[in-house]
Amino acid sequence: MRSSFDLKHNVGKITPESQEDLEILKEVITIGSLITAKSPRSIKIKREGELIRAKTGRREVIMKLQVEKIDLKEKLRLTGKIIEAPEDVEKGYHTIEIEPDKFLKVEKIWKGWEIDRIKSAERRAEPVLVCILDESEADFYLLKERYKHLIHLDSEVSGKRYDTKKAEEKQKEYFSKILEILKSKQVNKIIIAGPAFAKDNVLRLAKEREKQLLEKIIIDSTFQTGETGLQELLKKGLIEKLTKISRVTEETKAVESLLEALSKSGKAVYGEKVKSALESGIISLLLVSDEKIREYEEVLDLADKMRIKIMVISSSHEAGEKLLGLGGIAGLLY
Repeated sequence: MRSSFDLKHNVGKITPESQEDLEILKEVITIGSLITAKSPRSIKIKREGELIRAKTGRREVIMKLQVEKIDLKEKLRLTGKIIEAPEDVEKGYHTIEIEPDKFLKVEKIWKGWEIDRIKSAERRAEPVLVCILDESEADFYLLKERYKHLIHLDSEVSGKRYDTKKAEEKQKEYFSKILEILKSKQVNKIIIAGPAFAKDNVLRLAKEREKQLLEKIIIDSTFQTGETGLQELLKKGLIEKLTKISRVTEETKAVESLLEALSKSGKAVYGEKVKSALESGIISLLLVSDEKIREYEEVLDLADKMRIKIMVISSSHEAGEKLLGLGGIAGLLY
């Protein structure tokens, strides 16, 4: 998600980058919001001195509509009456379809938690170490907004004549070197990918020798090695996957803290007790399920005015389901 806000004029300029971003936009765009974006629309053309609607007269134009219906499947569909459009554009009702990488401008009274929700989905520049390998070679890349090739490593087995014992020793040495390189880089996420079983051998070795690396490692598959393999990962949505993992981890930690507080210290509330605790000023963090946002909008608005941190928890993972089981809203107390 990329975004910028002009709150003086109630304008948000937003470019979603994944399906998860579209789900967030569905949460924060409300009925009555004004949406400006490009969309194909019928145009009027002159024929024999009269303006008539052309059956094939369609083109991409920038238009503004007032939202009356919101629907999300593969695309976010925003339907409403056209407020502004070029003179030759057919007016009336229209549906603008929003998909990843499509820019839109949203005009509405923005709430603090809605902006926080969007900002929390923005890509982080946290570096990721990527190792693309097979049985004979490995390449290491540091991935931020762009990627940088760090190291190329050969197993020294492929194409050479070794007896079976010597070949096995060389292969073990190869995987050990890979593990040492992974260990030496100061990153929080490591992607190990490639064809066949080499990636699994590295993971097995990490379990034996470097267990502290396991929580950093994500295993994936590619058909190719080297830079071609890296491009495969990028096309598969590697960045979006990492962002989602990071977001789920953060949300899971918050819910686990809530459950621990409920069972041990009692410094937490959920369900109907949340509003009164909020009014008493004793909540430090408010958690709400994405499925309950509109149901508890009044509570969220109150928390927003009191400048209390709000975290929207996705119901698509286990921790989110636990929060739903508590009524979909809860608070950690001071």
